[in-house]
Amino acid sequence: MNESDLYQYALFMLSRRDYGKAELFARMKRRMYEKNDGIIDETLIERVLERLSEQHFLDDNRVVALLLQGYIRKGYGPLRIKQEMRQKGFPQTLVDQHFANIEVDWFEKAADVRSKKFGDDIPNDFKEKSKQIRYLQYRGFFGDMIYELFNG
Repeated sequence: MNESDLYQYALFMLSRRDYGKAELFARMKRRMYEKNDGIIDETLIERVLERLSEQHFLDDNRVVALLLQGYIRKGYGPLRIKQEMRQKGFPQTLVDQHFANIEVDWFEKAADVRSKKFGDDIPNDFKEKSKQIRYLQYRGFFGDMIYELFNG
């Protein structure tokens, strides 16, 4: 697989959705492994990624901003969002920088997510309360926020 083929593959992938550099690197590496009988040239992948960055087709900053807004819209909390970003290979400093620039009331977001899923009434039943607490933890909200929501 030569540089031109790899570049075309990367463009095809980017035409379907935005990728972060690390995520696209992994995809290209897997593609090269499949097409080259297990031979991988990481310098070739790096050159293609650099070319895509220079042409503004690949921009981690833009992708982090878009993903962050999407995750917030879907009702995820800060812990879950940071975990998802880490799995996609974005640098922690870039993610923290974007978190510093957003204005989200996470407590209010947790309350909205809870009431959307379970209704407005806070349960008195221990089993139901536990279920709702686990749900909010899974969604990535801090324990003290959740505690305050149920006991505030």
